[in-house]
Amino acid sequence: AYNSSKTGLLGLVRSVARDAGPYGVTSNAVLPGWVRTLMAETSAKAEAEQRGITPDEVWAQRAALYPAGRVVTPEEVAEVIAFLASEESSGVNGEAITVALGGVW
Repeated sequence: AYNSSKTGLLGLVRSVARDAGPYGVTSNAVLPGWVRTLMAETSAKAEAEQRGITPDEVWAQRAALYPAGRVVTPEEVAEVIAFLASEESSGVNGEAITVALGGVW
């Protein structure tokens, strides 16, 4: 269900971009990798309990998914969103921007 909802969201982003673009409205999606948020911390704790490891070990394994060897910071995601909200991004419309430190999903 999670993947289906994300696929639907990307379709919505592209439809809004096409339909609202003539009115100066842009529609884009930001697709972050693992970010240490409250939701992700809860997920890490549950996964750790299930697997018999610590939450820090879960985060280390998540970080190993990325060439940078770390997870994305909330600030990095915010910078992309700030760019998309600025005039400098006026030519960006209907796009899905991955913020995942080079990790492949």
